[in-house]
Amino acid sequence: MTEDPTTRAVIPRTGGGPLLPGDLTAVGAYVDASHADSTRDAYARDVAAWEAWCRGRSLPVAPPADPLAVAAWLAGMADEGRSPRYVARRLSALNDLHRRAGLTPPGDSEGVRRTLTGIRRTAVRSGYRPRRARAVDTATVRALVEDLPDTLAGTRDRALVLVGFALGLRASDLCGLRVEDVVPAGHGGLDVLIRYSKTDQEGAGETLALAEGVRATTCPVRAVRAWLAALAGQGITSGPLFRSVGKGRAPRLGEAPLTTRSVDLVLRRAAERAGVPVEGLSPHSLRRGFATTAYAQGVPEKEISRTGRWRSLVVRSYDASSRWADPASGSLGL
Repeated sequence: MTEDPTTRAVIPRTGGGPLLPGDLTAVGAYVDASHADSTRDAYARDVAAWEAWCRGRSLPVAPPADPLAVAAWLAGMADEGRSPRYVARRLSALNDLHRRAGLTPPGDSEGVRRTLTGIRRTAVRSGYRPRRARAVDTATVRALVEDLPDTLAGTRDRALVLVGFALGLRASDLCGLRVEDVVPAGHGGLDVLIRYSKTDQEGAGETLALAEGVRATTCPVRAVRAWLAALAGQGITSGPLFRSVGKGRAPRLGEAPLTTRSVDLVLRRAAERAGVPVEGLSPHSLRRGFATTAYAQGVPEKEISRTGRWRSLVVRSYDASSRWADPASGSLGL
C-alpha cells in the first residue's frame, strides 16, 4: 500500500526521527476508520457533487475552497428546495475534506456560517419542518408480517420486522446483527448482542432481551428461531443474520449483510402487501413505534431508554444484568 498523503496533514509532526512508509500507511488506515462506512460513502458523494459544481463554473476543484464559492453552492442547493439538513451535511463533508488536508474548513468562515443560518431560518419561516418517520403501533406491525409468505424471503422479512420493532433497532443495527449474536436465554427468550451502533462507535456492545410474544404468528422469538433454522438448513451457522435471498425455486442466500436501503425496501414491500400506507414509513418507524408503544403500555422509562440505547442518566445506572426483570420487548403485545 502507498502512503496516504493526508495522514501528515491530519496529524502534523513536531520533530523526531524518520518514519517508515508502512508506519504512515497504518495511521492512514485508522484515520479512515474514524468514520463509519456509511458516513465515508455519503461524504464521498457530497465531495463529488461539490467538485462537479466547481467544474461547471470553471472553478478550481482542489482545496482550499473559496468560502464565497462555498456559500454560493449552499445557497444554490437551498434554492433548489434541498432541506437545511441536506445542505449542512454537504458542508460537513467539505469541512472534513479540508481538515484531512490540514486546511481551515470553509465552514469556519463567518460568511459560510451566516449563509447556513439564513438557510435554516428561511426554511422555518416558509413552514419547513424536518420529516419524521411515522411511528407504527402493534396492530400495524402485526399487519405487516401476518400476510408474509412462508418462503425463505418471507421468513427473513418477518424476523427482521418483528425484532426491529420489539427491540427498537435502527436499520444499521439490523444490518449489523450476526447469527452468533443471537443466543437462547431465560424465560424462553433470546439474548441479542448489538455489537456496535450509532451511539456506540467503539463497539462496547449491548445485550438486549428479546421476549416471547403473545401470538404465535407475531412472536419475535419464534420468528427469529424460524429464520435461524432456515439459515442452518443452508449450512449457515455464522456471519450476517439478515442477508439477501435470491429468486427462483431454489433461492440462494447471499454472503453479505443487507444494506439499510434493503431494510427500507423490505418494510415497504411488506406494507404494500398488507395494504398499510407507506407515507412516512421507514425503518425508523419501527424504532419510534417501539418507544411510543412501550411507553403507552407503562414500561418504565429507564427500560425503554436502555433497550433503545437512548442516552439517559437513568439508564447509565441501570444494572445490565437485570435486563430480563421487565423487558420492554415483552410488553408490546406482539
